[in-house]
This record gives sequence, structure tokens and C-alpha cells, in this order.
Amino acid sequence: MNSSPAPRGFGHDSGHDSGQSAGRHVGIVAHTHWDREWYAPFQEFRIRLVELLDELLDLLEHDTSYRRFMLDGQTAVVDDYLTIRPDHEGRIRALVESGRLSIGPWAVLMDEFMVSGETIIRDLQAGMRRAAELGGAMEIGYLPDMFGHIAQMPQILRLAGFEHAVVWRGVPSAVDDTAFAWSAPDGSTVRAEFLYGSYSNGRDIPEDGAGLIRRAESYAAELGESVTGDMLLMNGTDHQLPQPWLGRVVAEANEIAAETGDGGYRFSVTSLPEYLGGRTTDGLTTWQGELRSGARSNILMGVASNRVDVHQLAAAAERSLERRAEPLAALLLADDPPNELLELAWDGLILNAAHDSSCACSADEVVEAVRVRYQEARQIADGVTRTACRRLAAIVDATPGSTVVLNPTARTRAGLVEVTAPGTGPFTVQGADGSSRPYQVIDEIGGEAFSTTVTGSKIRWVVEAMRGPEFRGVQIAAADITEHDGTTEVELQAAGPGGTATSLDTLREKLLARAEADPDTTFRVRMLRVPACRLAFATDPVDGFGWSTYSISEREGPPTDSTDENATVVGATLSNALLSATVDESDGTVSLRTTDGVEIHGANRLVDGGDGGDTYNYSPPTVDRIVDSPVAVSVTTRESGPVRSVVIVDATYHWPTAAVGDERRCEARTDHVETVRVETTYELRAGERFLRIHTEFDNRCRDHRLRAHVPLPVPVQGSDAECAFAVVHRGLEPEGGPHEFPLPTFPSRRFVDASDGDRGLALLHDGLLEYEITEGGTEIALTLLRSTGYLSRLEPALRPNPAGPADPLEGPQLQGRVALDYALLPHTGDWCTTDLYGAADEFLVPLERVRGGGAEPTRPSEGRLLRVDGAEVSALTTCDGAALLRLFNPNNHEASCTVERDGTALSGDIVDLRGRVEAPWSSPVTLAPGAIATLRVG
Repeated sequence: MNSSPAPRGFGHDSGHDSGQSAGRHVGIVAHTHWDREWYAPFQEFRIRLVELLDELLDLLEHDTSYRRFMLDGQTAVVDDYLTIRPDHEGRIRALVESGRLSIGPWAVLMDEFMVSGETIIRDLQAGMRRAAELGGAMEIGYLPDMFGHIAQMPQILRLAGFEHAVVWRGVPSAVDDTAFAWSAPDGSTVRAEFLYGSYSNGRDIPEDGAGLIRRAESYAAELGESVTGDMLLMNGTDHQLPQPWLGRVVAEANEIAAETGDGGYRFSVTSLPEYLGGRTTDGLTTWQGELRSGARSNILMGVASNRVDVHQLAAAAERSLERRAEPLAALLLADDPPNELLELAWDGLILNAAHDSSCACSADEVVEAVRVRYQEARQIADGVTRTACRRLAAIVDATPGSTVVLNPTARTRAGLVEVTAPGTGPFTVQGADGSSRPYQVIDEIGGEAFSTTVTGSKIRWVVEAMRGPEFRGVQIAAADITEHDGTTEVELQAAGPGGTATSLDTLREKLLARAEADPDTTFRVRMLRVPACRLAFATDPVDGFGWSTYSISEREGPPTDSTDENATVVGATLSNALLSATVDESDGTVSLRTTDGVEIHGANRLVDGGDGGDTYNYSPPTVDRIVDSPVAVSVTTRESGPVRSVVIVDATYHWPTAAVGDERRCEARTDHVETVRVETTYELRAGERFLRIHTEFDNRCRDHRLRAHVPLPVPVQGSDAECAFAVVHRGLEPEGGPHEFPLPTFPSRRFVDASDGDRGLALLHDGLLEYEITEGGTEIALTLLRSTGYLSRLEPALRPNPAGPADPLEGPQLQGRVALDYALLPHTGDWCTTDLYGAADEFLVPLERVRGGGAEPTRPSEGRLLRVDGAEVSALTTCDGAALLRLFNPNNHEASCTVERDGTALSGDIVDLRGRVEAPWSSPVTLAPGAIATLRVG
């Protein structure tokens, strides 16, 4: 990011007469900042919301001097109210249509770094749609309390037709006025109004006109040279009720100014659209990129690591919905789209995007509700994905029992697929072209899978698990009843993979009849599985949005065609054709070497230290104890290839049990230690460029931070991290201020890269959002966990003031089992040439599989549903019966994107985020550097 100074001019571009003869205009925006859930649960806050809006509607309808009110830029609070007061919708609509009440444009005020770019867009679209139904959205990008702002926000706002943003946190010291021109990577620019002093800079307006004038004078003195014209006072704060005297006090202040004739101030109760109307960016300082400075306000960077369980659930839900369910539904279920289900999943993600929810800086009850919404969204997305896969299996030409592998992402890629095959082997895995693929046996299955003994009527508990041909969800091929020593023996034989199942309805009736005839009958029920093996095999490259079929037979096959790509383990070294990883048996770290000469030694060193902070900020205890090595290590090989090699490191650490402190600060870690066994799994797959790492342990320690440290192959001057629709470059030192120490921890979405352009290291991760470049640019640290015990402390070491209530919490301590997934990718070149978007998909988005054998196939055994090459795909969905494809170009050069179906170039309209047509398009589509484009297909 950068700034370029320009002549000062906030007052010069005013849409109001700000000359001294008329007085300096002071616009007062009455509002409330409404956190739906935060230090109290949603329903508690809703009760207060109903009281507020009951009072507000009466005030607006009966006091015309109280001209305007802004309902925090979000529509969710309106719906929360209307759920209790549905008969008041007409009153709200009338006030919105008249301009008295401002709602939207967001559904919720999200955090921009904790959720995906697609979630941000859906939040905005949902808010604009709902606001339109209620009289119209406020056409201002109101962003009052987000903990920093993404680089692409100006472009997102422009794509919605907005010219203005209103921000508080993150504005750098290079911006020396209360307005600036804010530009996205593609050059899209909005005028940003900086809420100097916060969205509460006009709270508690005095109840007399003279007091209001003194308040304006005090604010002008505080601003100093940061404002040369009009001033904006935000009359509201968190959950604040309207101050009904506002209109009267403004009139009194204007009368005093008129009587004195000194040309001091001219006050008005206004709205943001009214106040900002006509203002331009002429003469303003320009800032391009993200806003993450702590110069004027804290950005509370520790929210990226405070509840890793929530961030993991968010990543899983967004990934399942955006990368799997929606695109597959658009491609395979267009004739009967599951729109209601997908909308329900998005509703949950959008509600969770609210900054106190997605940041998990909330009461434990709130976070539990957030966790449930994320899990429900993922469950819906997983179910839609399964339906789409079954649809594909029904139309693909594949023999019964074969496996259809589906690639839900746009890039062509190979991968690893796990299946169950009948028999004990050896096996042959053949692709659609007849070539053999490498495989390995993971587990042998067979024998007794279930057994129970019950008496008389209790057999009902067993038969209730019989549903058609299934028992406890397992397909049954045969059932047999025998008598032995007075016991009725029931033996169920599970169907093998691809086998034929039989109905259990007759068996149910027999068992119930026998129990009724003789209530003392003893039943012994057993389910047996046929001998089978769990296999993992390496696929051929599968086209993006395409599929391929594989058959598995129990026979010795010809040699595979890819032995040079196999993953192997020799001693403590895992290797494939691209990468080798050697585990140090003394400390459990790993050394990496690529075939093109990039080396890293001592990677994945776990470092545990105290955390005397809270859910908002990491802060070390006054006296800390760092533990960076285990006391015992054992290394074992679990799998040795050829498809996947796996080595397990079992390391024992002595970590301090807790820390000593209170709601103010933390003094020291305790002398007492906990023995913690950390199991780290190193996994290397055939053909993959990165080493997968799974770290798992039972967290019984409190008040601590655990990070994985990785030395870099070369010193670096910064990092490049994936954020919404962009890869953002950051230097080593952030800008701080009096409100927060400038800790150089930053968020990333799925990957971060540290390189010098010639070689480097990328970290891929699943919901582990926080990283830091340490040791002067020679090492990167990935935060795995922060255990803390307060919503907010009053004065932790790295933040002098509270960020919320000083409530003790148990949830953020994250007691219990913790499982973490990340990967190391050493490489030559930079993040762009390394294709980290593709690597992130390989790591996080598995190939789908489904059993083939459709009755009336209409598609060949391999093919693709859609070709999209040359740009990143953010969304593939449907709207009003048409396919929508959202693309973006994160590179600093133009991208040419091909969009084809069955070899035919597609075309349609480019639309904005409201669905309005901007221009026609036809394949190939050219995207400018940093551009986002939504294509309506056909």
C-alpha cells in the first residue's frame, strides 16, 4: 500500500456552504451502533432493540425537528425487530421512503478479514435486497467499526454503485484530513469520510444550545488542522437510545449563532447521504490498499487468533458452500436448483459475519451460537454437494461399482481419492483410458461390525434401525434367522461396495411377531461385513469442473505409469518427485529440500509462550516463560507410499499450566507445568509440492500462545498474504499509535508467502489466520492457538485501554482436544509464479467421489461441465435462472479468461453487484490487474 500527498481540501469539496459568513456547517447524524450479539446473547440485545425502535418510531413520527436517524447501516436489526413487531413494517417503510430513517446497505456490519470476499459481497447484496423491500438502502459504504479494511473494499463499493465510504479504524497517519480518496488495487476509488474520534464522536449531545456550541468548539480544537471545513458529529454509540432533545438543541444553537452574528457554526440534523452528497475527491490525499494502521485507533489484531475453533468452522463452511455446493449445484442441478437450501446456508454465514461474531470476541453463549450456525451452513452445503455428485453419477457412462471422481474447482488437477474395494487384494485401479494408477491399502475391513443381545420387546430398539435395505446406515445384502440354545440368532450380511441390497421389511415383521408371541425370547443380532480394503489411489489430472471414472478390480494389474512420482519413506525422510522432508528425531522438526534446490532446516518448531491478553489482543505476561523444545520425541512411520507417505512425531512438552493475573493485566506464568503430548503428522502425497502437517493435542494449559516457527530459505522484507479478492503485500513493521502496540501479526485467508522473488516459502492453512514475519525477516511464525480468559482486559501490556467489558470467559481458553492443519510449500519464484491459489485448492478442496453406474448415461466416462481458465473463480451460482460467474484477477498484469462449455465459447452480460448490466462479454474476457467481474452467462 502507499499514499500520495495532495493539496489539502476536505472543506473545499463540501456540498454545503462552509464559508465563515454562513458559519461552519456541523452535520449531526443521529444513530445507534447495534451489535446483534456481543457481551450478551442475541435475544437479550433484541429485547433492548425492540425498546429502542418502539421509542424511535414514535419520536420520528411526532417530532419533525428530529429529522433523521441511521439504523447502523445494516438491515438485520430491522428484521430482528419486525420478527417481534411485524405490524410495524409499514411504519418503517414510510420513514425509509421519506428519508427520515436510513437502513442498509449491509445485512450486518461484518469483519472484513475474518470472512471470505464472497461472504462480504453476499452480505452487501442481501442488505441491499432487503432494504429495497423496505423503502431503499442508504447508498453509502458505512464501515464504522470493522477491525481494519481490506484493499478491495473501494472496488466492491463501486461495483454496488457507491461513491462514498465512511470509516474509522485503520486510517494511517499519512492521511492528514477527515476525508481521503481510497483506491483499490484496480484503481477503483471512493471518497472516504474518516470518523475522527470514532463513530461515537458526537455521543451524549448536551441538552442546551450553548452546550452544543461548546461541544463543536471542543471537537474543532481536537481536530486542529485535520479539518478545514465542515464537521461531522456522530450522535450515538453502542446500543444507545435516541436522544429526543436533539432537534430542539440544534434549533437553539442555530438561534444563538444567528443572534451573535459571529459566523461560528451552523448545525443540522442530517443523514450521511445528505451530508456527503456532492462531495468529491478533488484535492484529497490518496491511499491505495488496505487500512490496517493503529495510528489513530486500535485495530485489535488478536481477533485473528483468539478462537481458532471458530475460524476453522468458518473456513470449512465457506469452503463447502463456495467451492463445492454452489458451483456443483449450478452445473448439475440447474433443472431443480436447491435455492432455498443454499439461501439458508448463506443466511447463517452472513449473520455470523458480524464483526463481534466472526471475530469471536463475544460471550461464551454467543460463540456457541456462532459455532452452531457455521456447522449448519456446512451441513447444508455438504448435503447439496452429495446430491450434485449423485446426479453426475446417474448421467456418466460408468460400469456399476466404478468410482466417478469430480473436480469442483476450475483448475485441472490430480489428487488422492479414498475408496472401499471388496476383497483382500492385490488390486488394479484403472482410469477411463485404461491406464493403471498407483494405490495403497490403508486398512482391511471385514468380520463382525455390530453385535447386541436384547430380550423380548426390546428388539424394537434394534428393528427401528432397519430402514428399507439399510441397517444402521449400512446396505444389507442378506439376512438369516436361526435358533441356537433358546436364542434367536439374527445375522445380517453387509453388501460389499457395488453389491446388491435387499429389503429388511419382512425381517422386521418376523422379529416383532416373535417378540410378541414370546416376550422372554432372547435375540442376538450381528452384522458382518464382507472382506474389503480401504484404498487410496492417485488420480490422473482431472479437468477443472470435470470428471473422470476409475474401476477397481481384485487382480494383479500391469505396472503403473507414474512410479517416478511415488511418495516414499526411507528412515525418517519422506520424499516424492518434487520434495523431500526429513524429520529430526531429536526435536520433531523437519527439514525440506525441493528438487530445484530450495532448502529449509528446522521447520515447524513449536514455541509456547504466555498470553496475558484477551479475545482482542495478544499480550505477553510481565514475566514470560518460553518453551521451544520437547523433553521427549518418538518418530514412527504410519504409511510408506506409493500414494501417500506419513510419519508421526509424538513429542512431550512441559508447558506452564496457567498465568497469574486479573482483569487488569497478567503478571507471570505459573511455575507448575503440565505434561502435554503433541502428535504431529507429516504427510507427503505423490505429485504434491507441499508437506501437509496435522498437529493435535489435548490443551489443558491456560493463558498461552502456541506458534509454529519456520525458518525462511532467504531473508525477506515483507510478506504477501491472500485477502479478499487480492494478495496484499505487507512490510515487516506495521504502524502503531497510542492506543495499541504495533505488533506485526497479520491475517491471511488461506495462504501467505514470504519470498524475495527468487525463492521463498508459502504457508497454506485451514482457518489459522494469523502469521508474523519474525527474526528480522528470516523466519515466519503461524499462530496455532491462543488461550485467554477474558473478553477484554482493562490494561494489558500491549494495549493501554479496554476494548470491551472485562468479563471473564471460559470458552477462549480452548480446553480440550485441538486439531490444526497447515502445509509448507518451499519454492522458487514468487507467490504468483508458484500459483498459490491452485496450491490452496489442492490442499483444502478435495476431489469429490461417487459410485458410478447410471441406468441411462448421457455423458462419457470423462469430461468437463465448464471450462474457466485464466482468472480466479470466486463464485459460480445461479440467479433468476441464469448462471453467474464471478471472476477476479489478483495479479499486477492483465488476465485473459476463457469461458467455454463443450468447446463452445460462451458470452453474456457483465453485471454489477445489483444485477444491472454494465457491458456485454464474450470469451475470452480480459480482466485488468486487480479487477473483479461478475458475468451473467447466456
